[in-house]
Amino acid sequence: MPAILTPASTRDALERRSFSELKAALAASPARLAKLWPALTPLERAACWRLLPSGALAAAAKALPAAARWEAYLASSVDCVAPYLEDAPLGAREYFREPTRREAALLRAGIGK
Repeated sequence: MPAILTPASTRDALERRSFSELKAALAASPARLAKLWPALTPLERAACWRLLPSGALAAAAKALPAAARWEAYLASSVDCVAPYLEDAPLGAREYFREPTRREAALLRAGIGK
């Protein structure tokens, strides 16, 4: 994964099921997700959102516009990334974490502003 996330590198990591690689890149620059957001498909957005480490979620949420926060909020279930879990290595589900109550509240607070 390159130092700067691009739509192509993000898409490539997801296609290869390199979730740990993408998670590390998102942790290094969580606000970058806001720049990627328009170029990603809804499924790719959901996967990236779910791969953000808890310490990176606030920075990513603040960088997203309200409509994108709403979409991220809707991506709270592991089921939304099910296509990426198909044919993935065992244990891949562990990379995609559920948002905490605090994280969900942060998203809700920023929606509509």
